[in-house]
Amino acid sequence: MIDPDSLEASPAPAPLTVVHIISGLGQGGAETVLYRLVTASAGEPRLPGGAGGPGREVPERAIRHAVVSMTGEGVFGPRLRAAGIPVTTLGMGRGLGAVRGVFALYRFLRRESPDVVQTWMYHADLVGGVVARLAGVRAVAWGIRNSGANLGRASRLARLVAWGCARLSHRVPAAIIACAQDAARRHAAWGYAAEKLQVIPNGYDFSRWHADAAARKALRAQWGVPAGAVVIGSVARWNPLKDHANLFAALALCSRREAPLRCILVGDGMDTANRDLMALADRHGVRDDILTLGPRSDVPGIMAALDVHVLSSCAEGFPNVVVEAMAAGALCVVTDVGDAAAIVGENGWVVAPSSPDALAEAMAAAAATIGTDRAADLVGRGRDSVVRRFGLDVMVRDYARVWRRLAREFPAARRFGARPAGPRRLLIVVNNPAFFLSHRLPLALAAMRAGFDVHVATMAGPSVSRIVAHGLTHHAIPMSRSGKNPLRELGSLFALWRLFRRVRPDLVHVVTIKPVLYGSIAARLAGVPALVAAVSGLGYVFTRDGGRFDPVRAAVLALYRLAFAHPNSRVIFQNDADREVLGKAGVVRPDQVAMIRGSGVDLSVFQASPEPDGPIRVVMAARLLRDKGVGEFVAAARLSAARYPAMRWILAGSPDRGNPASVTEGDIEAWRREGVVDCVGERDDVPTLYRNAHIVVLPSYREGLPKSLVEAAACARAVVTTDVPGCRDAIEAGVTGLLVPVRDARALAEAVWGLADDPARRRAMGVAGRRLAERAFDVRGIQRAHLAIYEALAPRVRAGRPTR
Repeated sequence: MIDPDSLEASPAPAPLTVVHIISGLGQGGAETVLYRLVTASAGEPRLPGGAGGPGREVPERAIRHAVVSMTGEGVFGPRLRAAGIPVTTLGMGRGLGAVRGVFALYRFLRRESPDVVQTWMYHADLVGGVVARLAGVRAVAWGIRNSGANLGRASRLARLVAWGCARLSHRVPAAIIACAQDAARRHAAWGYAAEKLQVIPNGYDFSRWHADAAARKALRAQWGVPAGAVVIGSVARWNPLKDHANLFAALALCSRREAPLRCILVGDGMDTANRDLMALADRHGVRDDILTLGPRSDVPGIMAALDVHVLSSCAEGFPNVVVEAMAAGALCVVTDVGDAAAIVGENGWVVAPSSPDALAEAMAAAAATIGTDRAADLVGRGRDSVVRRFGLDVMVRDYARVWRRLAREFPAARRFGARPAGPRRLLIVVNNPAFFLSHRLPLALAAMRAGFDVHVATMAGPSVSRIVAHGLTHHAIPMSRSGKNPLRELGSLFALWRLFRRVRPDLVHVVTIKPVLYGSIAARLAGVPALVAAVSGLGYVFTRDGGRFDPVRAAVLALYRLAFAHPNSRVIFQNDADREVLGKAGVVRPDQVAMIRGSGVDLSVFQASPEPDGPIRVVMAARLLRDKGVGEFVAAARLSAARYPAMRWILAGSPDRGNPASVTEGDIEAWRREGVVDCVGERDDVPTLYRNAHIVVLPSYREGLPKSLVEAAACARAVVTTDVPGCRDAIEAGVTGLLVPVRDARALAEAVWGLADDPARRRAMGVAGRRLAERAFDVRGIQRAHLAIYEALAPRVRAGRPTR
């Protein structure tokens, strides 16, 4: 027997070199984030399986950093060198100094030949990005650190550079990384290439930011704060955008309402030597209510000593202080600027900017909660939220994903015309990028872990940046939702054919109706070796009355026959009814058919939890389409209003304007005015939505296998749904939920009433639903089934392909 320990280890791959180009290394937000990023110990991530075979681990390429400052060393140059990061300074100034610096940068990049160039801020984006491309580096990532809210007040040069970046963004960078969602939206509106924009929030070392009882006690004693007094604070430099006038006006209002608050001010210019600051305090009559500390190095302790932290700004990008305050255990009141509201979420108070009345009310409300169970809950959930989303390890991981993706897309060999050998290439085609994220992302990541080079093709949209952030290669395809323009439909088919010819995938996986039809035909025409088609429901064409000849349905069936004629293909169905419809029509061969029940559910995310206290909440989460049964849901809510006035009917989702069956914004507004349904819009916190529900409803007319019901089962919630294909396949009738006739609002309402009146039965159904989810819908089992199909159609024979 061979001793595995005696086998010689495979050599580690060469490090991936990333050169960072930044305007300077002085004290600033971007410089601080760069320092954190390159000095963080990311370790050596490993991928399971891969070239080492099952059970073996293959090391990812370690990342080696180098930093180029276009000016001098500043504050962070020595710190970076001390941490072992090479630093090169160019001493660029005006005139000949700038020209010499550009040539020095060009020679440096030609000599080092980095895998990736990451630039930071407008000037470095423009100069560093263009020089990198001239030096032969295509893997360029720009870094946007400015919210853009105040660019109109910037210098003419700054505005000109930003304008130039917007125009060149379509040609120079391969990726554009913004630190905040608000910044990404503003820059896209200015003309930046929206499909390249993605958001990676700042990362924090939370070992420094935490509750600190000793620091809290010492500082509050130093400030002369009596026991039990509420202390608020604001950590912000003296700057018009920080809007201290708004804060002082709110403090004055609190005093007049007999709720005076003690306010600690920290930051540059926050001292009595700042005459403008003190004049402002006198104008509002709050000099005695404030304590100015100036710039401090012990901000983590100060945050821990505060009860409430206030962000009063009129403009922000990604306000670091809000994350730091939440991590240190302070309640947060913020104005709705930049990403402040997204950071706080439901764990604090958000008010309109430049509104002292609203700010005062929120400050008083936050102060009133101090010492209560609610305050402890907000603090705990707030810290958990920021640690989960904004940890330093999260930022390091997300940047590394971008760099590794760019290095794969633009390797050194490809820059000079050679096509390197590589892993099998999988291209997943879905019409809607948001649908891909909600239904197919776990499968794509599993395929990556299995060794596939995964590409994704969808329409353009704001969700594309999230796809790219996971390290997937994205291709935008033109595809309308309605299909009413024949020339446009032919254009979609041609675009897919051209994409397949260019990318040359070993396997194409098409999902949803149009990609299945057009993508399957294009795959045959382009000579794609293998095809997987996922029939996730047959669409609204098959929900219409089938008693007479339907020319549209006949045309769709003819397209399906043409699409599924690929000789090396599988057609995945989610329910028996859809398989029988296409089987009887002669669309699929028996050897093509595979049954996989839905997209699966991540049982670690959708966890079972006890029902909440309070009135019954009935939730429907779906695209707002007529054939999803939205009308029946609203009608059932009306029927319940008199009998169960406390029952809440919650509708989560948004219209789908390209779908003929979509409801309108006018419908939603009318339902809001009527008041029988809470329309909460599209939600990305579905686990929380279900955790706060008692019953989940989906009165759809036809489905593939509805993910919403699977997720509800995983959360241990009883469901009520219609007795139609797909819906009936997602539950065990009478065990995990109830079936009602389609298009019958009264039957729907009565089923909900029955469960509302029988909590023991309702909870038993929830428990049975969780068991069903664990047995049949675990996403890991769904992934294994798909990967087995991939292996059968595209075995590991690709050793390299000639350049076409």
